[in-house]
Amino acid sequence: MSIAYNKIILIGRLTRDPEIRSTVSGSSVANFSLAVDRQSKNNNDVDFINIVAFGRQADFASNYLSKGKLILVEGQLRINKWTDRNDVKRETAEVWANRMAFMETKKAQNQNIQQPTQNNQYNDEMPGFDEDPFEDIENDLDTNTLTR
Repeated sequence: MSIAYNKIILIGRLTRDPEIRSTVSGSSVANFSLAVDRQSKNNNDVDFINIVAFGRQADFASNYLSKGKLILVEGQLRINKWTDRNDVKRETAEVWANRMAFMETKKAQNQNIQQPTQNNQYNDEMPGFDEDPFEDIENDLDTNTLTR
């Protein structure tokens, strides 16, 4: 038996305001992109990562997120594959957000200064966010199904 685990945690700034749409059933979907600095010798390396949020997370994105906000996103990596009109196979990677959190105070947001919060004062506003976004992997695994 193999074990697979797909969890992504990103901290970055929104590159644009979220685009909001609704599914046929009326559920909200938000799309936005995060600029995430790479940890490298060249501090100018940045990845632009597409994020998709659904339901309450999408509503939160619509109401509170905007270009330039520094946020934490926790979610899963999804690879979408399709064939375009010219029969060319394509694929894109995106993160489906499960949780989001502000990573700077309102004062820092107004001054556009990166300053992580110390007390998670905004977490009550965000649906589905736990106190500790960096929970241990062990807590998410069902150890009864693990074999050696």
